[in-house]
Amino acid sequence: MSPRLRLSILDAMQKSTGLTSGQAMRETIALAQYAEELGYHRYWIVEHHATPFEANPAPEVFAMALAGATRSIRVGVGGVLLNHYSPYKAAECMRTLGVMFPGRIDAGFGRARTGTLADTALRRLRGCEVPDDQEEQIREVIGWLSHQLDADSPFRAIRIMPDEPAGPTPWILAASEESALRAARYGIPLAFSAFIAPGIAAPAVAAYRRAFVASRYAAGVSEPALITAVRVIVAETKEEAEYLAMPVRAVFKLRREQNILLETWPTPEEAIALLGGMVPAEEADWPAYLVGTPRQVRSTIERMSAQTGVTEFMLQEFLPTLSLRKRQYHLIAREML
Repeated sequence: MSPRLRLSILDAMQKSTGLTSGQAMRETIALAQYAEELGYHRYWIVEHHATPFEANPAPEVFAMALAGATRSIRVGVGGVLLNHYSPYKAAECMRTLGVMFPGRIDAGFGRARTGTLADTALRRLRGCEVPDDQEEQIREVIGWLSHQLDADSPFRAIRIMPDEPAGPTPWILAASEESALRAARYGIPLAFSAFIAPGIAAPAVAAYRRAFVASRYAAGVSEPALITAVRVIVAETKEEAEYLAMPVRAVFKLRREQNILLETWPTPEEAIALLGGMVPAEEADWPAYLVGTPRQVRSTIERMSAQTGVTEFMLQEFLPTLSLRKRQYHLIAREML
C-alpha cells in the first residue's frame, strides 16, 4: 500500500461482561499507547449516553487523560454532540484541550439521539421542544473557536476562555450528504461514518469535494480534508474474523431493526444464537463491516481510497479483550503501515 495512506482509531470504549468502566478506561489508555507505538495517526473517543456496555460518556474529559498518557498521537473528541450542548461551552472545552496539548487535539462535532428519556435528561430546559438548529450550532462553535462570531451575533461582546489563538481545528462528523455539504460550506474537515451509511459514503465525499470553499474562519482549512471511518474486524483467518464479528453484528442489528439495546456485550456464541447462525463477510464495495484477514481488509480499504481519493481511514472495532484488540491493530499495522 502507498505510504501516503494514514490509519487512525475510533474507540467507543466498550466494556465486556465482568469489566468495570474504570478498567475499560485504563485499557483504552493502554491501547492508545500501543497504537502510538505502531504508527497510528489519531485516536478519537466517541460520545454516547445511557449505553450499558460502554464505559465513558464524556470524551472531552477523557481526552485530557489520553493526551497526557501519550506523546505524539493526535487525540480527538469524536465528537461533541452539539444537539445537547451550548456551542460556547463546547468551544471552551475544546480550546482548553488545545491549550494543554498544542497541535495534538482534534475537535469533532456532530449530532445523535440516544432516546427520548436520555435526550431529555441531557437538556437543561426539559419542558421545551428543541428545534433542529444544527446549522446555527455549527456556525457558532466555529466562530468561537476562530474568534470570529457572526457580525449579528448577540454574543460578540463576550470573551472566550482560554485567551489563546484560534483553534483547535473543528471537524464535522457526518453520515449524510447534508452534513458533508455543511462541512464544505464552512471550509472545515469532514469525518464521514461509512459504517453508518456505507451506500452514500462515496457520493457524500464527492459532494464535499465539489462544494468545498476555503474557510473564512481562522480555525478552518484552505482545502478539503477527509477521514472515512469504517468498522473493522481482523484476524489471521477469515473464519476467525467472521466469528469475532458476530457480537457487534448482533448488537447493532437488534438496536437498528428492533430498538433493542442489550444490557451486556454478547459472546460470539450468544450472538450466533441471537442471529440464528453465522453471518459471512460482505463482498460489497462498501461493506458495513470490513471482516477478514489483514490482506483482505487492506484490499477493501485500497479500493475505497481509489474510489474516493480519501487517504486516511479511521478504524473502529468491537473486540472483547485488550489482547484481541492489540492483536488486531498489530496485524493491520504490519500489513498497512
